Amino acid sequence: MSPLEKTPAGGEGLAAWLTLLQARSVVVDALETDLAMPLGWFEVLIQLTSAPEGRLKMQQLAHSVLLSKSGLTRLVDRMAEAGLVTRAPCPTDRRAIYAIVTPAGRAALRKALPTHNESLDEHFSNVLTPAELAGLRASLGKILDAANFNAPPCPTNLPATNAPKQRARV
Repeated sequence: MSPLEKTPAGGEGLAAWLTLLQARSVVVDALETDLAMPLGWFEVLIQLTSAPEGRLKMQQLAHSVLLSKSGLTRLVDRMAEAGLVTRAPCPTDRRAIYAIVTPAGRAALRKALPTHNESLDEHFSNVLTPAELAGLRASLGKILDAANFNAPPCPTNLPATNAPKQRARV
């Protein structure tokens, strides 16, 4: 019997939380194994490619990818060294810096999207029914709402890919 099966009455919250963390870890590990780049890079490229003019202020980007400002700075530094992003000062606010996706970054994202989609399907989407996916999204949305978390919208204007199998993402 696992520790989760021994959960005392009223401990369902802890059991659900641990299961969520474990499931996230399993899916993230699988995605990172399948992608040809760190998952954090993929997330940054999706957010920047989906943003107007392919740019976001660093603070907005940190919020979108759920990293601290210092964590995002280190991540963007590594991506800039790889030629996937650049930085530019904001013309209206000297304190703000933009992260901007480069043509090489767009190409890397286009190349990674089919693999990401297939991996996400294999390790997450296809494991659940459409009703379970909708329920999971609704349940997690309630948690975000209770925390007054203003989640950035799911990117929908991603670059086209030549993936043989594409499903619409909500």
